[in-house]
Amino acid sequence: MTSKPRALTRRIPRVQDLAPLMQFKKPQLGTAARLQRASTIWDLRDMAKRRTPKAPFDYTDGAAEAEITLRRAREAFADLQFRPGVLRNVETVDLSTSVLGRPSALPFGIAPTGFTRMMQSEGEYAGSQAAAAAGIPYTLSTMGTASIEDVAAAAPGGRNWFQLYLWTDRDRSLELITRAAAAGFDTLMVTVDTAVAGERLRDVRNGMTIPPALTLKTVLDASYRPAWWFN
Repeated sequence: MTSKPRALTRRIPRVQDLAPLMQFKKPQLGTAARLQRASTIWDLRDMAKRRTPKAPFDYTDGAAEAEITLRRAREAFADLQFRPGVLRNVETVDLSTSVLGRPSALPFGIAPTGFTRMMQSEGEYAGSQAAAAAGIPYTLSTMGTASIEDVAAAAPGGRNWFQLYLWTDRDRSLELITRAAAAGFDTLMVTVDTAVAGERLRDVRNGMTIPPALTLKTVLDASYRPAWWFN
């Protein structure tokens, strides 16, 4: 025989039961608080999109043509799978390794990005200092918005690399290499896949070309982001 289901007993929650769960915090404002609330890289992207005009945001966020390579790179990264090992001694965890003959606290570094300070005013200074604090390499782009010497001064204890676009003007290229070596940059990253520049369609539409061709729409889009203008 089937037993009759028990009747549900309802009761009003007691304050003393809920009190330990009620941990209302004072609202925190400012960039540091927003960064602390960000849970993923996509949260950071949303923050950047709200604060930055369309032209510099699309330059940082976009890629060439239909952005197929960018999409496939993200898919390849998403396909990586961690294989956890359980019931093992993890009293001491060490992620350090050797990168190009020198120690690195983590098995990665910060790749070169051009026009960084167009996106955020601290740009290469903040990037190199963050890398130094984390014990990983930082790579300054040929198209950086801070000089070789200034980046070296901003992160004197960091490991700095220099990325070089190999121009037709070999003397200018050699001058940059010489300056980087004199400033203590220990690794040269040579980029050779830009014999013909990629057609970055987002940038073309926003007027982010060389030379720039800013449209009225681009200027108006930037006008209501005063923090970006101020910085």
